[in-house]
Amino acid sequence: MNIKRRLTLKFVLQLAITGMVVLAISAITFTWILLRFLDISLSRDFANVGLEQLVESSKIDEDGIHFSPSLLEQVKKNKGWLQSLNEDGQVESAYNTPKDVPIQYGPGEVVAYWTGTQPFPYNLALWIQEKDGKQLALVYGAPNVLGPLLKKVSEGTFAAAKGDPVLPDELEKEIKSAQAFVQLIDSSGNEVVSYNRPNMIPTQYSVQELALRTLYSERYGYHVLSSFDKDSGRTWIVGEPNIKGTDPSKKVWIPEEVKVVIIGSFAMLIALLIAFVLLSLWQAHRFGAPMLHMLVWLDSIGNAIYTEPTDRKGLRRSRTAVGKWRRRYRVFADVMVSIEKLSATLKSDQVLREETESLREEWIAGVTHDLKTPLSSITGYAHLLAEPKYDWSKEEVRKFTTTMLDKSAHMDMLISDLAMTYRLKSGIKPPETMEVELNAWLQQALEQAAANPAYGKQRIVFLPAQTEVRAQLYTPWLERVVNNLTANALLHNPPDTKLTVSLIHKDRDTGFIIQFADDGDGMDEETMIRLFERYYRGTDTASTSNGSGLGMAISKGLIECMGGRITVESHVGKGTVIKLIWS
Repeated sequence: MNIKRRLTLKFVLQLAITGMVVLAISAITFTWILLRFLDISLSRDFANVGLEQLVESSKIDEDGIHFSPSLLEQVKKNKGWLQSLNEDGQVESAYNTPKDVPIQYGPGEVVAYWTGTQPFPYNLALWIQEKDGKQLALVYGAPNVLGPLLKKVSEGTFAAAKGDPVLPDELEKEIKSAQAFVQLIDSSGNEVVSYNRPNMIPTQYSVQELALRTLYSERYGYHVLSSFDKDSGRTWIVGEPNIKGTDPSKKVWIPEEVKVVIIGSFAMLIALLIAFVLLSLWQAHRFGAPMLHMLVWLDSIGNAIYTEPTDRKGLRRSRTAVGKWRRRYRVFADVMVSIEKLSATLKSDQVLREETESLREEWIAGVTHDLKTPLSSITGYAHLLAEPKYDWSKEEVRKFTTTMLDKSAHMDMLISDLAMTYRLKSGIKPPETMEVELNAWLQQALEQAAANPAYGKQRIVFLPAQTEVRAQLYTPWLERVVNNLTANALLHNPPDTKLTVSLIHKDRDTGFIIQFADDGDGMDEETMIRLFERYYRGTDTASTSNGSGLGMAISKGLIECMGGRITVESHVGKGTVIKLIWS
């Protein structure tokens, strides 16, 4: 899988993980909000909301019915009690039931208590539902504070002060302990007298006001009951907070449900922010750190530092101690390998450039010396010939001019070889090839080379091929190669060295090999490897008049331009074998 696909897959997975985290946080937040709404509903109206939840969450087994502990705890908080009845009215299970509550009900008894046709010290709620093939009947009771209190104040006879009734101290204490209030209003709805009335309870009522407060107690925070006296036209009003322990008189700026939504939304935003920060840090760790590492590495390469940046322990950041890719670098493995190759190539090129520069300087120094030495000789002889105080003989003049011509020819050869090396480097082609029979051509070329007095006599041995060998070659170039290899073998070895030139024709093939083998001193490995490099060696005009130090490099270039290749084998003290191969 290439890096494009790996990165695409990684980013898709990142987005998927981010989406899952967002969905999880949102689901948790909405679940919490719904549970809080349920808690609010249970605390406000357990009779209508809690009984259904009790049945839905209950479990029935051989031991009977089991209710949710949290819902039972809410029953206790509401100071209520719970009973489960069978079809005969018998109580099967009960929770927080006072002693004055029956444990057996007749068919009409529970209905009479429920509808209020019979006096009962508790407000009852009845819930009947079938579950798991069994019909459940739940009776929920809560303290009935307002009913008895309303009866006491509406039917009682109290002392009057300035024409207004005065409640006994015991009744006032009962009203305060129940967190209730009592009001007496006249036929116009104006307050006559009140006890423990909160500030939020009005002192004047209209027909609509009293009706709304009686029907929709959850809007106003108080549950109220009233009793109208037809004879006097007055109305007694009693009320208590919907939720005991709270102070409904305090103005609520934000409803509890809205507060829950705000808290849940704020918590969700904080959780999402933290999740995104953590995901961003993880993303930076997984993708940012490797990319930064590669940028630092590339910057180091720009400063000619080709090794991979390391950590404090000196280990490569992208690899483990055993050399394996670290997990966060695996996705960039292709890029890292490419940077490694680039670093190795640039480092190798730098070393080669430094070596080439050194060799070029050496070669320039050698060529300068090679050109300057014969030029010095020419200049010296020219000054001698031009000096008027000397009267040179014809033989001396001829000797001087011969030397000058020889040195001039050597300089011309140096310049020609230098030009040839650059022509070969630019990729020249043979001007015009011709077909030759190599056995005869090589024999003639070697005889001409052997005529050089500097080589000595009978030092070249030619071994022709057993069959006729014909090839399409540019003979001036091949002749130059033969002369270069012959001179290299005979001039840079002891005087008794012999050179054996063999022409080898490959059976059933058009290829052939021209082999130059001498029994001289041989070469060490470094010299053999760099034998065909330009600028590697330069000859001194003092040692020989033949050669420029570029002969082997030129020979290699010429052979390759004619479609062949050249190889060398040599060992110190065992001679050298050079092969010109066409296959």
